[in-house]
Amino acid sequence: MATTQEGQESSRPKSTLSPFTLVHAILLMAGSGSNLLLRVYFLHGGSRLWLSSLLQVAAWPLLLLPLSFSAKKFNLSLSVYSVFAFIGILWALDCYLYALASAYLPLSTSSLVISSQLAFTSVFAFLLVRQRFTPFSFNAVVLLTIGPVVLSMGEGSDRPEGESKGKYILGFLMAVAAAALIGFIFAFMELAMRRGKVVQTYAAAMEMQLAIGISSTVFCLVGMVINNDFQVIPREANEFGLGKTKYYLVLIGDAVFWQLSNIGLVGLISGASSLFVAIMTALQLPFLEILAVIFLHEKFSASKGIALALSIWGFVSYLYGEKKQSDKAKKAAQQELVTGA
Repeated sequence: MATTQEGQESSRPKSTLSPFTLVHAILLMAGSGSNLLLRVYFLHGGSRLWLSSLLQVAAWPLLLLPLSFSAKKFNLSLSVYSVFAFIGILWALDCYLYALASAYLPLSTSSLVISSQLAFTSVFAFLLVRQRFTPFSFNAVVLLTIGPVVLSMGEGSDRPEGESKGKYILGFLMAVAAAALIGFIFAFMELAMRRGKVVQTYAAAMEMQLAIGISSTVFCLVGMVINNDFQVIPREANEFGLGKTKYYLVLIGDAVFWQLSNIGLVGLISGASSLFVAIMTALQLPFLEILAVIFLHEKFSASKGIALALSIWGFVSYLYGEKKQSDKAKKAAQQELVTGA
């Protein structure tokens, strides 16, 4: 049960411009390297889907050190821990879908398709948490959804050499499925936070991520055991295109980057909303496109350029709308003070 003080804190208006939100936005953007390293893993001989899924969730022990400095060790109720453990299973399934998409699609393509999660998040946020839309946020959702549609019109033009059309299409479909599932997860997490009266603190955000990380890790480990991944890893390391040492460095680095991204996602939903975290995830797109061209030498087709421009336009539209809403709220607050005086 939350205390009265906690309930008052959790009822404070959320802000996309608060220090809490800014810190988690930085963590999310820093985690962009996770997508790049996952693609590097597949490009140079990696093929274990459950292993690559595990990398996306397994670095949760890194949270134990900062949590040890928290004055209050348990910031969530048992029911909230249970809900987020269930979310962890859904998260693991989404990681598997994304791993499958990353195995068959260039990074720039999979990133553009995954950005369609904004449309799915918008729908689920409206249904589950009654998300209110402004003309600007609605415009952002439309623009960021059109991008992947434009990309699909150029389907196959950037298909990796030697890869069948069937695998390319499968990767495309898995990316869409991953976007749909993560859209539901974002909205469901926001609903769970509201129902559980979760207080907006750094410790609470880390504990939610801890619950997700533990359950999703167990789920992925079961998949690895069934798929005999542990027996294959030594051989895969020896045959890795960049060498055995870099194989393990790629795995470790990828896991760390994913953890930065994950804690950023949870914190943004807690500090702002599921719609905002979907917008921020879409903002990663320009960075991923640039990283893919520079480090992976992927082709940048005309359809990708159009999709990228639409995505940036959509994000700018959302930020402009948020600024107008913030200015309007400040003006209303000032008028109330004058009236009260």
